[in-house]
Amino acid sequence: MNNYITFELTDLAKKLKGYVMLFNYRLSNLCVKAEPTALMPVSVFVADTEYNLEEVANIMRPDDFSFDVYPKNQNNLQEVIGGIFEAHPEFKMELKIDKAEHEGGEDKSHLLYTMPPVDKNRRKLLDETAKIFHKECKVNLDATYAELQPRLVEAYAKMPVLEIDEARKAFKKAYDTARDQCDKMLEQKQNEIEEGYQRYLNEYNDQYDESDADNSEMEISHDSEIEALFN
Repeated sequence: MNNYITFELTDLAKKLKGYVMLFNYRLSNLCVKAEPTALMPVSVFVADTEYNLEEVANIMRPDDFSFDVYPKNQNNLQEVIGGIFEAHPEFKMELKIDKAEHEGGEDKSHLLYTMPPVDKNRRKLLDETAKIFHKECKVNLDATYAELQPRLVEAYAKMPVLEIDEARKAFKKAYDTARDQCDKMLEQKQNEIEEGYQRYLNEYNDQYDESDADNSEMEISHDSEIEALFN
């Protein structure tokens, strides 16, 4: 395989990978679980200077569905809140107070962010948005591969038949691999969305059952004073 073909193959693989990574990044911001990459677009402005979230706060993930955000400087709490809200207004936020470890010390605050539940409407929105991102990724992959073909005509004209066949297979493999990755990412996201929806249904049913139990207890309870009015 000559140098020009090697260059074009490397360039194609790089471009295709870029589109696949962009697709993965977009999917990670359709938050069902607390994905660390979802916090990458968060910018925090402190004294007119822009910072990434990790520069001004420590981040922990206590479980699959929430983040603990600890501002490095308590004075920047509101700026951190504003930055996260700008990127993810759908996150549920709770302000937590951390008691001082030593007597006379100051209490500190941190933020607990919980991913919103995947109810029926959000399930539909997430699924439709994931499909839109998937389609855009596939369009970009197809266009990049198609744009390459005219540039290869002259190079192929100077190559032996066997080398042409080898080059074509290599280009096609890179293209097919990227498309397969794109499809698998969509499938994984759709499975994650469905799991989130089933989790929501289970929690809703549990709450409904508890409500029924409370109502049942109210129905069978007796008040002697009230009963006496009817006797």
